[in-house]
Amino acid sequence: KVVVAEAAKNAMKEAGGEIYERVFIVEPLMDGDRIAGAVGFSVRENKFYVFKAKAVLAAMGGAVHVFRPRSVGEGLGRSWYPPFNSGSSAYFTLRAGAEMTCQEVRFIPVRFKDAYGPVGAWFLLFKSRATNAFGGDYMVERRDELEKWAPYGLVKPIPANLRNWLGMLDMKEGKGPIYMRTEEAIQKIAQSSGDEKAAKKKLKELEAEAWEDFLDMTISQAILWAAQNIQPEEKGSEIFACEPYFIGSHSGASGAWVSGPQDVAPPEYFWGYNRMSTVKGLFCAGDASGASSHKFSDGSHCEGRIAAKGALAFIVDNPQQPKVDPKQVEALKERILKPLALYEQHKDLSDNPDINPNYIKPKMFMFRLQKIMDEYSGGYSADFTTSGKMLERGLELLQFLKEDSEKLAAADLHELMRCWENVQRMWQAEAHMRSILFREETRWPGYYFRADFPNMDKNWEVFVNCKWDPKTDKWEMMKRPVLKFISAGN
Repeated sequence: KVVVAEAAKNAMKEAGGEIYERVFIVEPLMDGDRIAGAVGFSVRENKFYVFKAKAVLAAMGGAVHVFRPRSVGEGLGRSWYPPFNSGSSAYFTLRAGAEMTCQEVRFIPVRFKDAYGPVGAWFLLFKSRATNAFGGDYMVERRDELEKWAPYGLVKPIPANLRNWLGMLDMKEGKGPIYMRTEEAIQKIAQSSGDEKAAKKKLKELEAEAWEDFLDMTISQAILWAAQNIQPEEKGSEIFACEPYFIGSHSGASGAWVSGPQDVAPPEYFWGYNRMSTVKGLFCAGDASGASSHKFSDGSHCEGRIAAKGALAFIVDNPQQPKVDPKQVEALKERILKPLALYEQHKDLSDNPDINPNYIKPKMFMFRLQKIMDEYSGGYSADFTTSGKMLERGLELLQFLKEDSEKLAAADLHELMRCWENVQRMWQAEAHMRSILFREETRWPGYYFRADFPNMDKNWEVFVNCKWDPKTDKWEMMKRPVLKFISAGN
């Protein structure tokens, strides 16, 4: 990512442009139904930024810490997805009035327990397997369960959510913990080396690679191995399902409903410019763009190029500069900086600045949000299970939280950023709960399970979309067709 960023900086310099860094973008600027720019503030200086644009590309990542994380206490903040991604993309596009899609689809990765170490190298490079505590291979023993989720349950490789689900079923039956059998994998590869001397040499190489894998990607996992006296060549390590995340890539799907390419997209999926949202001039890529789960880092990079080209085409066809109302800017500035003013007004009413009857600090606000989502929207403490009545109660509690968001307070610019991060998480949470409530079925067990609609329903083989209306402050839920216009043979 650093290498790619360096290339982008060099290209921008050659083009005579300027990159603004450490600016937290909050709200879109609108000229009727067209995007006109964005506003935000510096997290290092007392500066408020107003960016005017003929087109805007949103690529601000997904959302983490919407749900209560498994890592609490001294481990608070540890997560699989970057903790600095707070739902900026979803908030920005929602507030612009864009139609969103797949907001019910959250991603739950299975990773090494507690330190979130990656499992891909073990499955793919070391050819390891995962078993329950009794040595049972749940991917083999529960193969019949996959037929229940046909046709997608029968494809190869087995979809990520169903791999999760089979392991969760073992946990529900008291067969946990689930282990990555590192010792099996290492010994098997070493023994295939031939004579005893070659096997010992290979074993040492594999041990080094096992530690190097974590030291390259997740240093905390190597520290945890050392702290728990785990030697991967001697015994397995626990793996587990993390808390839910919201991403438009890497097996996630939540994001904006964007136009497809003109050459292959049917009319229902195309409205003028590739990767443009339903808001004129607002383009999305990466985790900001929904319904395209199979893009990962390289796919997101590619989508960014596609979206940028679409934005340039839009600008060529719409060269006029959108109008920005100064009153709109002033109103947004006052709203965005309000937490600072609220803190200054009331900070002396208590001897502890974190506890005050007139405001709430962002950390406590985040804990309230996470508690609601974890308990009512199917977080890890609820075994990723929810129901219509639970979601309705969760939405009721979320409305109370939304009211209290007006009392968020910040002592400095860093806390101001934290305030708006949590407002963004709250909006992502509402879109999620409304979408799960609307979809009356269970289509992705292993990501979430609706106990009141435990099966897949062919009538729900559709995209669930939602939209917030800035004029009325009302949400609209809708279905969009799944059109299979590319044959399996192509």
